[in-house]
Amino acid sequence: MKVRFDPAAPYEVEEGDVPFARPEGKELQARIYRPKGEPVAPLAALVDVHGGAWSRGDRTTGAHHGRGLAASGLLVVSLDFRQGSEHKHPAASADVAAGVRYVRAHAGRLGVDPRRIGLIGSSSGGQLALLGAVKPGAPEHAGTPIVLHGGSLDATAGDESVAFVLALYPVADPLARYRYVVGRQDDGSGFDAKRLIAAHHGYFTNEAQMAEASVTRIVTAREARALPPAWVAQPELDDNVPPAITEALVRAYQQAGGDIERVHFPGAKHGFIQQASADSEKAIAMMRDFISRQLAR
Repeated sequence: MKVRFDPAAPYEVEEGDVPFARPEGKELQARIYRPKGEPVAPLAALVDVHGGAWSRGDRTTGAHHGRGLAASGLLVVSLDFRQGSEHKHPAASADVAAGVRYVRAHAGRLGVDPRRIGLIGSSSGGQLALLGAVKPGAPEHAGTPIVLHGGSLDATAGDESVAFVLALYPVADPLARYRYVVGRQDDGSGFDAKRLIAAHHGYFTNEAQMAEASVTRIVTAREARALPPAWVAQPELDDNVPPAITEALVRAYQQAGGDIERVHFPGAKHGFIQQASADSEKAIAMMRDFISRQLAR
């Protein structure tokens, strides 16, 4: 079968794991979702960053949307990366940057267009995806060696820029979310604030690091190195990332001159993309449409 990007395509998908980076001697794996068939031209690619409060999950967490997006004729590369509490910020960001470099370095072998690589992430992974998108080539995100063909390593700087970014219920401002969950510790609702507080402390050394990693702050302060087109999903019933955090990101992005689309999902909850549902299928269809418009530019 001939494969080309088609928002309505139902291509079959094959998947497999490859080592993509080796920071501090630790081998990191990526799961690659690929549409079955022969591409008529190099495919666009998505580097997928899983959620889990910077401390849980792995490259399989985004399997549902990874398969759903690959089925439209995209190559999706879902990353493992270093997490808290064993590792601290910006270790995960360095690994995400390496994931983008890996895809670009292997573009010919993977059959992708190195000019058409995007980032996608959910929850804490949304923060990491957005941070990578607005700060490509940042010195603090350097140093993770990528695995080259034959197994050799390359830690030199490379092109980490992306053509677009998608974020589902992103923790765009870690400090604002930290203060939100601290304020809910004893509200009697049953909300598991302590787990999220521990996750923040596990990955960030202090509140200053949380502020440093805030995409909203970076964009507002004009510290962004790039403002690629962005698509953001916000569930109505998200008590993990309140709408005010997403709204602040959208305002900052727009005021800085960036192109950002925010989509509300009435009745949906945090994490909805991980399971098959009407909302997750709607989101996958909308993400396919967004990507289609970016690729047509």
